[in-house]
Amino acid sequence: MSAAVRAKILELHHSHDAAPWLTRSPQSADAALRSFAEADAAWAVSRELLEGYPEPAAGDLKDWAPVLLNHLESEATSKPSKQQLVVALAAIVVALCNTTWKSGVADLLALVERQPKITWGILVIIPEQLSEVVHKYLKADARTLALLSHSQAMLDLAARYQPMSDEAPTGTLSDSDFSLAFQTLTQWSKVMGLQLLEHHGFACHLTGLLGGPAGNFEVVLDAVIEVLRRSPGAFMIYEPAQTPTPALEGLLGAVSRAMKALLPTLQSAAQQQVSLDMAEGRLLQHWAELAGTLVEAYTQLLWLDAESSEVLLAFIGACFVVHPQVAQAVAELWAILKDAKRDSKLPEGVMPKILHRLAEPSVLSFVRFGRFDSAHTEERSDLVQLRSAQQDILVDMYCIAAGTAEAQLVLNGLFSSLEKAESARDLLGMEVVWYAFQGIVEVLADEPAIPDVYNKVLPTVFRVSSAPAEVLSTGAALLRGCGPHFEERLQVHLAPAVQWLMSMVAQIPVEASEVIQELCGYAGKLLLPHFEEFLKVVAQVAQAAPSEVDASLHGALVGITRNLPDEQAAHAFANVCDGAGVLLKSGLDISNEAGRASFHRVLGRLLRCVAVAEEAGTAPAAAGVTQASRTASGCLARFLLMHWTSLAPLCQTLLMAAPATKDAAKGKPIFEYSDVAVQVNVLALLRRAARAAAEVPEASLAEGLASVAVACCKEGQLAALAALAQLSANPDIARGHVMPHLDVISSASLTHVQHGRAAEDLVPFLDLCSCLAASAGDALFASPQVPPLAQLSVAALASTEHDVLKPVLVFLQRLLTSRALSLGQGDVSSLAQAIFAHFHAWPRSMNAQTFKVFSALAERHEQVYMSTISAAVGAPFMAALSAADRLLAQQALARLRGPKLRALLGDLAALARREAVADVLQSYADCG
Repeated sequence: MSAAVRAKILELHHSHDAAPWLTRSPQSADAALRSFAEADAAWAVSRELLEGYPEPAAGDLKDWAPVLLNHLESEATSKPSKQQLVVALAAIVVALCNTTWKSGVADLLALVERQPKITWGILVIIPEQLSEVVHKYLKADARTLALLSHSQAMLDLAARYQPMSDEAPTGTLSDSDFSLAFQTLTQWSKVMGLQLLEHHGFACHLTGLLGGPAGNFEVVLDAVIEVLRRSPGAFMIYEPAQTPTPALEGLLGAVSRAMKALLPTLQSAAQQQVSLDMAEGRLLQHWAELAGTLVEAYTQLLWLDAESSEVLLAFIGACFVVHPQVAQAVAELWAILKDAKRDSKLPEGVMPKILHRLAEPSVLSFVRFGRFDSAHTEERSDLVQLRSAQQDILVDMYCIAAGTAEAQLVLNGLFSSLEKAESARDLLGMEVVWYAFQGIVEVLADEPAIPDVYNKVLPTVFRVSSAPAEVLSTGAALLRGCGPHFEERLQVHLAPAVQWLMSMVAQIPVEASEVIQELCGYAGKLLLPHFEEFLKVVAQVAQAAPSEVDASLHGALVGITRNLPDEQAAHAFANVCDGAGVLLKSGLDISNEAGRASFHRVLGRLLRCVAVAEEAGTAPAAAGVTQASRTASGCLARFLLMHWTSLAPLCQTLLMAAPATKDAAKGKPIFEYSDVAVQVNVLALLRRAARAAAEVPEASLAEGLASVAVACCKEGQLAALAALAQLSANPDIARGHVMPHLDVISSASLTHVQHGRAAEDLVPFLDLCSCLAASAGDALFASPQVPPLAQLSVAALASTEHDVLKPVLVFLQRLLTSRALSLGQGDVSSLAQAIFAHFHAWPRSMNAQTFKVFSALAERHEQVYMSTISAAVGAPFMAALSAADRLLAQQALARLRGPKLRALLGDLAALARREAVADVLQSYADCG
């Protein structure tokens, strides 16, 4: 708020005549108000008036009311300014309604004969103003109760209004008196809990309006919807049975009669595909919202009264096929019925009746409005959202009917539409039905059976040879959804499905290849007789396809053979990857993009094939290693050893060509080609190769990997060390092929730190140290490489990154608890000082590991631990503490162990971050 506005308000406050209610203010005051009202007005007035008056005194804000009201009544005031001043008056009423102006609403109602528009214009805004100052328990707030104490008089007045014409409500002074009055009651009910039906006169008035032309007015329908949602009889399906009040019964009866009268219009609109831009369309949408409210709040109407039930079901059925927005208003019906069925709230025979009445219009709605050429949505994103919502409706319908004869109503209705579309060569009509069947089959993924109709649906996909990509993509998605069932129920369709998808690779390359891989993963063993033929086709198609498609097609081949005995699986793996071997032997020139793209293709094939191969089994052969993983590792190791002399130089050159990105060292493979993807995939292959060498085990491959990683490390590329961390999972390989290189690796990493590079770049090295600590143990800690490792750990402790701290703290915990430690007391002291200097800044996710490191210091290096505590007075975590609190913290650190020490460390860190107060330390004063 500007100072100028503040000054004018103060000027007005001191100059106006403090006369009784409705006396006119001096002209100067009115002019002052007008001068800023027309320029800024609105929220400016209401906010400025309320600012600085948390406890308004008598004579302060209330005295503004006549000034604002006089200005509102002036013909010279523009409509925008009047609307803004109405907001100001509403704000004053809310501010003072339970203090100095308890009669605010009554005073406004007294003006209704002379200024009805201003009266209702202020009252309609009050709920919004109230919700801005009361954020919790609004309906029980003292201000709300004070305002509601005048509601009977307000209802009396509203019941006297008769509508003249329908209009779109805006909530502003441009609306009619009738519209403003009804909007006021609706808002007071919605926000403040005003019970409209408890007023007999208004209940009769509202019921009467529904029986005439005004029953179709938007403000009347909004009021009816609000009344139905807020009445005590709503949502009683989950409550003990009770008889609704006469007023509610009367209103429900009026709604049913009005629906019955409107039904022919609705059914006619369904035939004519009405536009919602027309008045008739808007009317139907409002009535559909009312029908949706009945379904949600009075579900029992669907079965309690036969006549009302028939009307409501017929009305809802017509709503489904009029327009998607009309259908959306009643779409929750199926979700509500699904919940009611689950909770056993539906009487016997109700659900079959509803399904028989509504299955057909629901299917027709989906087929009509879900087409990609639908004219009912302007934006493609809106159509996608609509299709998804309508698919959910059909899935809910099927789930409700599952296990009953009525389930066939949904499936038969869809298949009938599919047959009609195929006969008419209507590809978009076929697509929308495929999409529906896709949604249904996805919820059956874990079910042993699948409806027989899918044996007739899938051939319709195979008969489409050319179509828009969006149609073919839906066909592929349907086949993907059926994937779990191809091994048994849909076995006869597996080969045709793969053949069709292969024929679609040119049109929908990514979708088709991915689905082929998935189907071969589910039921590939059934295609073993066709393996050689399929391999030849893939060899022809894949080379010209994008690299991600190439990877998926080769992965599909491995999916066919992965369940063979180990030796046969390894032989098949070699056949699948033979093309990659040929490329490597050809001598790829990775100095140009064509060579890098070919190498990326090789990497993608290997990574995808080994990933598919290791998904074959689930029974563990050893801790953490499945038999399938071991077999996949053997296949990969055999291939890599055959081609290592060609592969290793390419990997090494690419890794040293550019710094690795932050996430590249542990990044998942990227199958779409780019220079970054090539580097990420090189690192991914080295890691998987290292895992293979550790699992098989394979010493020759391990030594080759170590050589590449060390060579890269010497050039400052530490990312390859992630492969050595994988190698270190095998203790023998860790000791024989990794530790001998540790001095070179440590030296390169130390140089990295000394050059001021980020600690985050050390993560691969720190992971390696952590893995070596776990596998090599005392053999590592007794080695001469430990001092430089400790020095690097000290540097890493200054970081606040989780990825840096986790491996270094795991390493330090094992280091400090080792009985073969080669560190001197001075080195341990340096570690302790670094830990004490930085632990308070570490993320909370490190609390458990921090405690373990402190415990290791205290239990295995007590002398160093105690001396570090004594010298910790100047440590950062002590900086905010008084001398007495520092002493208390030192004593607690020296004395406490176990859970109490862990709690203390957390509190000290919180104190250092100013998230706690020093009083928390008093709880540790007497702890033993």
